[in-house]
Amino acid sequence: MKIVIVGAGRGLGHVLAQMLAEKGHTVVAGLRRLDDTISERENLIYLQMDATDEGQIRDAVQWTKHHVGEIDAVVYVAGILLQSDRTETLLTESLDDIRKQIEVNALGLITVFRDFLPVIKKSGLFIGVTSEGGSFANEGSLFPAYGVSKTTANKIIQTLRVTVGESINVYAVHPGRMNTDMGRTTAQIEPEEAAIGFCNILEGTTHIEKDQWFIDYRGNAMPL
Repeated sequence: MKIVIVGAGRGLGHVLAQMLAEKGHTVVAGLRRLDDTISERENLIYLQMDATDEGQIRDAVQWTKHHVGEIDAVVYVAGILLQSDRTETLLTESLDDIRKQIEVNALGLITVFRDFLPVIKKSGLFIGVTSEGGSFANEGSLFPAYGVSKTTANKIIQTLRVTVGESINVYAVHPGRMNTDMGRTTAQIEPEEAAIGFCNILEGTTHIEKDQWFIDYRGNAMPL
């Protein structure tokens, strides 16, 4: 398979890119910033892809189109949880911090989806990594702006799914509470476990009910 991962600099995105490459898939891994410590291999290519920079995303699409060709899947992992959102409420957190989280966690997803859509093969796959925090069943008192951004991301995924119909498969996937920089305080699993689940979804070995679009990394339906 040929897979693009946006947000592969650390955490789940980094682990997933490495895991897929080790399994023999071709991976284009998008990073917010490139540095000299990156170790590429023949089937793992790093490109600069700041999810909030439309120009970078368009350049990455053109590079992918000409050097990799039609792709099987895009995984949007890019996301932020600002320190202010760990301690403030929507009444006290700055609007600038709220906007930043919505821009990366939700609006960047739209940019990546519509720019990469022309190079995703028919019946291909687009996964937006969202969160249980985006469910209306979750009261949203923990990390409030993050929760709002993920609820927005879930609605975006649902809307895009309807927009493109059956041309490609579109899912919002909760990765579990992972032991990463973002989720260490509430962690229940290591990112490697989540990455295995994402590999199974990408490779088609996880059964997903036809009408389900918000699922966890094991393919189980998530509450809306």
